[in-house]
Amino acid sequence: MVIYTQITRPVFDLDQTLWLPCLETETVKHIRAHKQPLVLTHIEPIKHYEHDISELLGERVYCIGGRTFSRLLQMGFINAWIFGPYAKDMIINSPCTWFHGDKYARDFSQMSGVTAIQTYRSSVNKESLEKILTMEDTSVSLYVYSSKVLETLEVKSYPTWTLYHTKSCKPNPELWLETKSFYPGEESNPSLNF
Repeated sequence: MVIYTQITRPVFDLDQTLWLPCLETETVKHIRAHKQPLVLTHIEPIKHYEHDISELLGERVYCIGGRTFSRLLQMGFINAWIFGPYAKDMIINSPCTWFHGDKYARDFSQMSGVTAIQTYRSSVNKESLEKILTMEDTSVSLYVYSSKVLETLEVKSYPTWTLYHTKSCKPNPELWLETKSFYPGEESNPSLNF
């Protein structure tokens, strides 16, 4: 069995895969964005934008990864550009607006000319986590995307499970059969089916 814990639903074969989103998000009050280029490293911040998005659809949007790019096009953005696979490598032209949540890989707000707008905050999804914690499957490949989720799961050991984790997660290898680091935007990630 393969289990994905990310916020956004992956595309997968239902017979062999399970999606248990282990983080929940909620919109926080935020300001309206200026009409200027946008920076997105994940689709979630724009999904929580509480103002009229139609005002921004013609703005250039710099994003990370093919999935975010595809979702932006589906939302009606006509000038989206994939910058690359990693937020750390992005070069920002100012002025621009960076949409983000309460957790991120890189803080663009310190850069000159960047307006940072936090549109949501995240918390653990206790129901999904409880399902994982009580599973008795012996052979599982578990994909974890958040250190907050990993910390909650590592209250017990999983000696027959393989953990796939993002670089932000620092697993205790003694609790897992095997641990492997992965980047969610890489082609080898099986959850990247469009």
